[in-house]
Amino acid sequence: MNRDILVCVKTVPSSSDVQVDSNFCLRRDSAALEWNLADESALEAALRLRGRDVSVTVLSMGPPKAAAVLQQLYARGADRVILLPDPTLAGADTRATAAALAHAAWWLGMPELILCGRRAIDGETCQIPGELAAALGFACVSNVESIEHAPGGQLVLRRRLEDGIASVSAQPGLVVSLCEYSYPLRLPGIMSMRRSLSKSVELITAGDIGLPPAQCGFKGSPTRTVSMQNRYPGLRRCTKETDVEKGAAELVRRIGEVRK
Repeated sequence: MNRDILVCVKTVPSSSDVQVDSNFCLRRDSAALEWNLADESALEAALRLRGRDVSVTVLSMGPPKAAAVLQQLYARGADRVILLPDPTLAGADTRATAAALAHAAWWLGMPELILCGRRAIDGETCQIPGELAAALGFACVSNVESIEHAPGGQLVLRRRLEDGIASVSAQPGLVVSLCEYSYPLRLPGIMSMRRSLSKSVELITAGDIGLPPAQCGFKGSPTRTVSMQNRYPGLRRCTKETDVEKGAAELVRRIGEVRK
């Protein structure tokens, strides 16, 4: 392992008006993209943890046009930005995505600390950090609100639980998922924006990182989306009643419960 920090970033549609293909996968090539909000916290945390002789590498998997969005991360402080735009990776579920990220981490020399956002706004599965950790044989700490260095090479993390906050100490060899409100990403300065113009996003393929074709994209995904419906807030918690009198009586009953 090396002391560098790897930050996994996802580009997501910047609008809710998106299309899906025949496999019910988002068509990212036709959507305007932005980086995922929780991943901003992951990058800022990495920049604050970065010490002497430690670099911060950003890794993303997505369509070629995502490079224009990721380019901006140089101005925010990233030392290296890498994109996996290989079309064979399209349609990947969380397991196939984690496999691709894991192979990229091995290709990079296995950074000892990997930071991710805890969820992506286009899917919100929250599965990638744990699956990535499992693929690498790392420990995983999720829902982290703060992360700091401690004596002896330890890291101290505060993580949000349902009933409070837990303080955890851990050794590197770790995947950490950050809450989206943890660390607001710094704004770029004029000099950093100028320096970023001389840098470019590195494009790599599945072949470069040694990812077998059978593990790529839709082919390597054990889960499938078989149907999709438009649902509106509250609809799942309601029952449909076609009898007017029964429906009116049920409505009165529920209003009475709310008023108590």
